[in-house]
Amino acid sequence: MYRPQRAGKPLSYSEILRVVGAYADRAFLAKVRVLETDEGLILQGELTRGDRTGELETYQLTTEDIDTLVWDAFALRGTKI
Repeated sequence: MYRPQRAGKPLSYSEILRVVGAYADRAFLAKVRVLETDEGLILQGELTRGDRTGELETYQLTTEDIDTLVWDAFALRGTKI
């Protein structure tokens, strides 16, 4: 997988997994597994809310999706609440 870059350096996996974890929280996923592919990441977890609670949900996050999540996270840092 191509890793997004910041200031010319590839982001660490910990930074990428931090934003993917936040994405999983917003999607109400538990028992999450992440699989890296050439195209990005496959994220699968058990839904914890809604009519489908307990069912598995699968998302494919392309490198562009991950890049957007990373830049959105950087934009939120330092924002006053």
